[in-house]
Amino acid sequence: MFEEPVRRRGMASLTPLIDVVFLLLIFFMLTTSFLQTQSLAVVTPAPSADELPTDARVIEIWLLGDETIAIDGQPVARDVLAESLKQAIGERTDLTVTILAEKGSKTQALIAAIEAARQSGAKNVGTARVERIAR
Repeated sequence: MFEEPVRRRGMASLTPLIDVVFLLLIFFMLTTSFLQTQSLAVVTPAPSADELPTDARVIEIWLLGDETIAIDGQPVARDVLAESLKQAIGERTDLTVTILAEKGSKTQALIAAIEAARQSGAKNVGTARVERIAR
């Protein structure tokens, strides 16, 4: 006899949800920190030795395939590479440090050599990959 009234469900409003999402987005944008990368200018070696200035001096870091590191042919331990390179550079500012990586040398050794050149105060750093370094 009595009919029950049909209840209509109300639509849920999405406005509060959107507001919360925007607040979270703003929060994460403001609290995010980005890494600052360091850069090192790397000068590639000249095609021939004739093009180098006659007064320039080149210090070579050799990265050998057997994981040995040498400065101008003298073996050096990786942990004292920066100090040895600093002694080799001395007070001169016109030096070019060339890193010669022999085939089979490790990438970590190359990174260590670049960091050592940076720490020793070298202004010009060049890299080259060679098949074999004549010793």
